[in-house]
Amino acid sequence: VQQRGGFSQEKYAGSWDALVKIMKNEGLSGIYKGYGATLASFGPFSALYFVFYEKCKYWARQQHRQNQSSVSDNSNAAVDDIPFPYIVACSASSGALASWLTSPLDMAKLRLQVQRGKLAANSTSKADVSYRSMVDCLQIVYRDAGFKGLFRGAGARVIHFAPATTITMTCYEKC
Repeated sequence: VQQRGGFSQEKYAGSWDALVKIMKNEGLSGIYKGYGATLASFGPFSALYFVFYEKCKYWARQQHRQNQSSVSDNSNAAVDDIPFPYIVACSASSGALASWLTSPLDMAKLRLQVQRGKLAANSTSKADVSYRSMVDCLQIVYRDAGFKGLFRGAGARVIHFAPATTITMTCYEKC
């Protein structure tokens, strides 16, 4: 459990202590509080990523077949085998696009997590709660900062996910 944002004292001595205290104070539901927000941001990211990735691989396979048919050598390489650079490009671009598109959901999830952390550290009273749900958070951000505010932090998310998805899928496809 990390201490961030200027919280004056640690609430938990470690992961086990956090688990015990949450179970004691909030019950089993306290362990899963906020899990819906995580699923609401990561689920659409994963779905979009794999749709984009498979479509990009389809285009890459078509391009590779076209290149192979125009080359007159009789190599034994499988025509359906997508070359390494194509896999890298497909996974990086798909990860970048999916992460950018789902940035508003991730921003709302993060704001809810920070808000809950402040409540847990007793640095904010329940009366100071800004967001009641992901939808409420998205509405407030849009009202206060417009469309641009929904994508605040999107660049950092893309910088994180593009390499992560590239490494994961390239290893899956080529190792």
